[in-house]
Amino acid sequence: MANRNGKDNFDGNGHSPQALCVWSDSPLGDWLLQGIRSSGLHVVAIGSHDAQVRSCLGSSGEAYSDLRIFSSAMRGIPLLFVGFGNATARTAIASNHPVVFTTEPWLDRFSYGASDINETTLPGIPLDGKFAQATEIFTQAGSPDIAQITSLGSIEHGSILVRIHEAASFLLQWMGLPDRVSASVGGARIARFRDDHPDSASRSFRSWIGSFALTCQFSDGRAGLIMASNQHPSWSRSALACGSFGAVRVDDATLDWRDASNAIIELTGSTPSEMESMDHSAFIGHTLRSGARMLIPNRHNHAQSRAFIEAACLSAFTLESESPSKIAEILGDG
Repeated sequence: MANRNGKDNFDGNGHSPQALCVWSDSPLGDWLLQGIRSSGLHVVAIGSHDAQVRSCLGSSGEAYSDLRIFSSAMRGIPLLFVGFGNATARTAIASNHPVVFTTEPWLDRFSYGASDINETTLPGIPLDGKFAQATEIFTQAGSPDIAQITSLGSIEHGSILVRIHEAASFLLQWMGLPDRVSASVGGARIARFRDDHPDSASRSFRSWIGSFALTCQFSDGRAGLIMASNQHPSWSRSALACGSFGAVRVDDATLDWRDASNAIIELTGSTPSEMESMDHSAFIGHTLRSGARMLIPNRHNHAQSRAFIEAACLSAFTLESESPSKIAEILGDG
């Protein structure tokens, strides 16, 4: 990036503002590699326990296999973090990187007292396209009485927790936190990790391949359904919501709002914007360049999302409905 004097702008470590560093706990999916390449950012270093990951983008820098050493050496550079981080990893990341991109939901906020950082979750459409438009409708016309939200992708697009998190972020905005969540799970059964961490239920699903169907009950009789899978060949999202406003069908390219007599109130999608017409890897590239956040406006919403996911995962093991509010109290987010 050149300044007005025709010279490159560099930070105190000699790195261009267009630089990016990557730490990955797992192989990088093709969609993410394409997104990094389309961003135009210069990847100055890749750190991983896996030598193949460190060389996947042709990084010629020093090989780092320890996150803390890697993060310290890359201090001041935006970081793309792939995988889940423990408390030590989060401390290093919060201290060293002004911008963090992550493919998993558990780095959204740091609950141990560190100041908030500029953090964006991938994959996803940063502006949330027509979903943001649907959110505006429900804000003005009333919350849905019933909603069905689908979030699908392959294992390369992130864990099953990402899919649940993505759908839950909209459910919580549109309808609030449900009283009870019940999970039906499709895929090979897995054993729950035995540890003392409050998020141990979700830990067991971090590398799991399968599908979730979540029924959500509200005390006033409203209901929600979430279908999430990382067995789908491509990444896609859609939703149907019904209420006194009629019915709204939405995906990332279209929105169809009709009243009870099937009269069209709003129909959009025939002329998608520049953002909405991009493919998935291009969205990732745009997000890496701009640092745009997903439409999760505040810390309270994140706390609810975390409690929702934990309740869903716990229900998958207990085969009973679970309370997100109770989980929030256990996690200290209530």
